[in-house]
Amino acid sequence: MTKKVFISYSHKDESHREDLEEQLSMLKRQNIISVWHDRKITAGDDWKMRIDENLESADIIIFLVSPSFLGSDYCYDVEVKKAQERHEEGAASIISIIVRSCDWTGCEFSKFQAVPTDARPITLWEDKDSAWLNAVNGLKKHINEFSPKPVSANNLTMDEIKTTPSALQLTWLDDTEILLTHRKADKVKLSNIYVSPDLEFCDSLKNKEIEIVSSDTLFKEPGYFLLSGEEQQGKTTLLKYGFRAFLKKEYLPVYIDAKSIKNSDLTKLLEHEVEKQYDYLNYVTFNKYEKKVLLLDNFEEIGLNQKFRNLLLENVNKKFDWVIITCQSSFSYISSEIPSLDEYKKAEILGFGNFKREEIVQKWISLGVEESINDTDLYSQCDELKAQLNTIIKKNIVPAKPIYILMLVQMFEAYAQQNIELTSYGHCYQQLIYQSFKKAGIQGKDYEKYLNVLTELAWAIFKQGEYLNKHQLDVFFDDYSQTYLSVDRQEVLKKLTSHSILEENEFRIKFKYSYIYYFFVGKKIADGFSESSDLKADVRNLLENLHREDFANILIFITHHTKDSWVLNEIKSVLSILFEDQSKATLTKEQLSSMDDFIKVIPDLVLEQREIQNERDSHNRKLDEIERKKEDDNENAPIDILADINKTFKGMEIAGQIIRNRHATITKTSLYELANSGISTGLRFLDYFIKISDAAKSDILKVIETQLAENPNLTNNEIQMHAQSAYLHITYSIINGVVRKIASAIGSKEATEIYSALEEQEKTPAYTLINQSIELQFKRILDVNSIEKTSEKLKNNPVCLRILKEMVVQHIYMFPVEYKTKQQLSELLGISVKQQRLMDNKKIGKG
Repeated sequence: MTKKVFISYSHKDESHREDLEEQLSMLKRQNIISVWHDRKITAGDDWKMRIDENLESADIIIFLVSPSFLGSDYCYDVEVKKAQERHEEGAASIISIIVRSCDWTGCEFSKFQAVPTDARPITLWEDKDSAWLNAVNGLKKHINEFSPKPVSANNLTMDEIKTTPSALQLTWLDDTEILLTHRKADKVKLSNIYVSPDLEFCDSLKNKEIEIVSSDTLFKEPGYFLLSGEEQQGKTTLLKYGFRAFLKKEYLPVYIDAKSIKNSDLTKLLEHEVEKQYDYLNYVTFNKYEKKVLLLDNFEEIGLNQKFRNLLLENVNKKFDWVIITCQSSFSYISSEIPSLDEYKKAEILGFGNFKREEIVQKWISLGVEESINDTDLYSQCDELKAQLNTIIKKNIVPAKPIYILMLVQMFEAYAQQNIELTSYGHCYQQLIYQSFKKAGIQGKDYEKYLNVLTELAWAIFKQGEYLNKHQLDVFFDDYSQTYLSVDRQEVLKKLTSHSILEENEFRIKFKYSYIYYFFVGKKIADGFSESSDLKADVRNLLENLHREDFANILIFITHHTKDSWVLNEIKSVLSILFEDQSKATLTKEQLSSMDDFIKVIPDLVLEQREIQNERDSHNRKLDEIERKKEDDNENAPIDILADINKTFKGMEIAGQIIRNRHATITKTSLYELANSGISTGLRFLDYFIKISDAAKSDILKVIETQLAENPNLTNNEIQMHAQSAYLHITYSIINGVVRKIASAIGSKEATEIYSALEEQEKTPAYTLINQSIELQFKRILDVNSIEKTSEKLKNNPVCLRILKEMVVQHIYMFPVEYKTKQQLSELLGISVKQQRLMDNKKIGKG
């Protein structure tokens, strides 16, 4: 194996160093040695780093000893000291060549071998070539006899390295990158509110099988990972978290922003970043340490051409066995064309679903009061904030990215403190748009101009379809200049596309995010509805196709922009004709009499020992799974009955959003009418379901019996009994689900008196259950007196009483309830309590 020779000398002895290299030429040709000295440092290199690196990796270290060498502070104090350390470790060997007469015998390195013979200086020999030959022969013997003692990287521990992240790096690691203010915390650090996103791995070699896992898996086992995500998806934040995670595992991570890479010299790049990111650590030691990780960010912005980008990646893969690279989603599509990325596992960073939103909201609520906040307050505040978030993020109208969630939560808090009434959260959407304007460098004086352009552009896209092509865009701006003052279309488009308000793809322009598009379409309709017959026709079209997700959302945004009664009247009008031939389901004992025997034989409810946070986590994961599996709404009109069912639930949701977000500005009469319209529509659908279920009972039972008949162990009587039970279970579950859906769609914490008034007016078990469900869902407290009144009203109605019990049990699983209250409810509703004292004593409710 070729041994590496390092020559340490004074530049005043340059000619002696050249003579030595000439004499070593045969050894170099035979690959016995390679030689390095500081004249091999190129312009622009960090000379100190290059010397340290080569001194650290040398096998043989030669001192050209002279008065100048002994007088050089750098040679004597730095290079000699480091060489002696490596010699004592057995990793390298020192040999001195005395080139000029000097007093060197008192030096520490005088104990090591010296040449030529008798340490006679080269300059005292009569024949200089003979002197160098003598020295090289001694050197050859030394090279042949010396075997470096391998220094295992595993012998180096973090304690031995004695390094810590620099103050600059620590500040960066805790920087949230947006200004966050919190009423209980002086400064919000990233470590306070960070939540690990989920990843979606897709293995194209396995028929595109999709695997969703927590990003924490990236930090468990070495590997190569390419993570993609949209802008502000949390890519850099994930790497910041990873930096800390690796340090805890005693790995040395180094972060590199690909935007800063201008050449393919990985060594130089690492030298600079290691010294910047750590105290008391140089590249040589970093390189020697086996447990190291590279975190490479924004890979699509690397400043290298294809050839040198590949060269850099090849070197990365050779030097590191643990690499995490991030890139924009669009770049991930061409990553397969880069050979050096072939062995990388590819994953997409996902937005925050219900489970992750709960986690980040709980962290926000707990800031500054982690040790004092009780579970009841935590879960209640969490659900209230989540309900507000879900209203705005709904179906990804606003992208479910951590940065948006934190911005929105901060807005909710600020508006609550200022007692600002949110008109259907219009302030939030508008603030997000204004922040986009600010980021795009749009001046405040130009806001009105850009708002108007976007309003008209959104309307043009709405009328045309999903986008405008280049020709349609030119026509749009030509038409715009006929009505309004002309704008610089190039400047407008550049600012709007470069800052994610609009996006251009294959010469097509569309809105980047749904909320901006819906906001401006809603604004156009709200501003001109009263004056334009065309807009009125468009609204009727929206209402007729209410089953479509985009049309339903546009209607919600219309209510952001107007308080005129026309929008409420139009929505009530649509709701009134859905299932208009049906009566409202009452859920009286008579209507549900066929299910009485079924309720008697199903197992009694038992209040089990369950951890509240685990129960909430399970609930949120199920919601996320349902949302992931749910197919996109059909843009074409479905079968009439399916369209009406979809319209029913969409209409109830719109009515409920208006009630929740404009309860303070709408009259009680209007609130009452709107709530009643929504509930009545839901109950008419439920009546329709119960009637067709009864009418088709015999056919349904035959289908179930046919399936059960495949089991040879069942008798005919058993098949009939099981079929009857299955049929009733399905019917009961749908009744139960629809009642709760009506409550969640129409309910509001602030408008409870409206629902109570409706219950008092209607006096049916259905309204009683809906009112009770609204109270539990929106007030999030178990009022024993209220439950007692409800149970009294339903005492002769087994089906409705069972639904009430399930509501109560589910609430207890999701929120802390005192033991005494549980006992009261147990006795009141006849629910057995299993190991309840044990659960309370162990404080199982703690999350």
